[in-house]
Amino acid sequence: MTRFALFVDGSNLVGCCRDMAVKIDDYQSFYRFIYEQSVDVWKEAVAAVSPATQLRRVYWYEIGSMDEWDLNDPKNQAYLRERFDADRETKRGYMAVVGPKMPGEPQDKVTQEAWSLCFKEFREWYQKKRDLLDGMKRFQHAVRTGTDLIDIIPSGHWKVDFLTRTLTEKGVDASLAVDMVALADNYDVAIVFSGDADSIPSINYLKRQNKHIGAVEFVSGYPPEKKGKAFSSRLKLAVDFVVRIYEMDLVSKEVARKADYSKAAAPFDLPAKEPST
Repeated sequence: MTRFALFVDGSNLVGCCRDMAVKIDDYQSFYRFIYEQSVDVWKEAVAAVSPATQLRRVYWYEIGSMDEWDLNDPKNQAYLRERFDADRETKRGYMAVVGPKMPGEPQDKVTQEAWSLCFKEFREWYQKKRDLLDGMKRFQHAVRTGTDLIDIIPSGHWKVDFLTRTLTEKGVDASLAVDMVALADNYDVAIVFSGDADSIPSINYLKRQNKHIGAVEFVSGYPPEKKGKAFSSRLKLAVDFVVRIYEMDLVSKEVARKADYSKAAAPFDLPAKEPST
């Protein structure tokens, strides 16, 4: 029995779905489809003759926390004000917004109004991101209770940048790479959903342990008549084989449906990932 395990970077999956303009409603069926496609590609890659296979588990890594700010705390407000005053570009931008509305007012009063506007916008933005994270947690709970063999692992964290109002994702790629090694006794073939090269050292180690490693690549449009073997990333160069999943295969087989993300937000906003070091 050849055992398969799927290792999924949740942010990468959401980004790929948004790029293809598809939405997944039934994750049990979706991962079953990916598993079946992976088995077919693996068999071709290793010249296997109808071996028995089994999907042991889906390890799905998601954001579980974010920086916590009590914006009613005077100490936090003072710290953020210091950062505002120190960032000349940000401060200048807000001064340019409020200044024309306050002709003849003293500079310190204009500065205070600029800071008040900046803080108000940050508070509103931050609350929306907290609500987003709460929604993600409810989604994760629904998947856990409604599916089998799918473990959602809240390993990621959002770092908050006050001045730019941006989130930076940390932790997901590292947790996925570590668990691939730590859980190696549970599988023979690992299928990785990730666009990050941080997994390459783990992949190389596992290959030396005689594990087979595949990577999923989502592709817009229809499958070509002849499937090529061109690789599009360092990670896909590192693995043993690539499983290409085509947008219209997902739709035609009712594994996913078309979605118009221009009229509605993606399931989750996708913050930037922390640069690899």
